[in-house]
Amino acid sequence: MSDSSPSPSFSRDPWVAVGRIGGGVLVYGALGYLLDLWWGTSFMVVIGIVLGAALGIYTVFAALQDRS
Repeated sequence: MSDSSPSPSFSRDPWVAVGRIGGGVLVYGALGYLLDLWWGTSFMVVIGIVLGAALGIYTVFAALQDRS
């Protein structure tokens, strides 16, 4: 018997995508901010935000791939 419902670890709810992208921006932005404080620079927070958004978008697309 085939069950077409998504697995419990994955949901097609759009808020999951918002959470993944927003979480990536927050985590990597904060990491960039801490690196800026440590190294005395002012560009790592921008790199962290962009990298976090890119990785968040990647995880959304990777989760939406059919695993058949």
